[in-house]
Amino acid sequence: MDKGIKISMMPKWMDTLMMICKWFIYTMPFVITSVMFLMKSEMTLWDNWLLTCMYLLSLSNIINMVNEK
Repeated sequence: MDKGIKISMMPKWMDTLMMICKWFIYTMPFVITSVMFLMKSEMTLWDNWLLTCMYLLSLSNIINMVNEK
């Protein structure tokens, strides 16, 4: 059997919609944390570390998503 042939049961529009949803889910935490970094508010050290971790995790998801193709 040829491994190069992919048979997809999903319609093309649904595949495109799922790709857009996946992109949106991956990039929104990155955008939100980027905006939060710009806001000047009194944040504790714990909040700062939590925001930094969220930023790095979302960035790694975006990098993984780009490398898949």
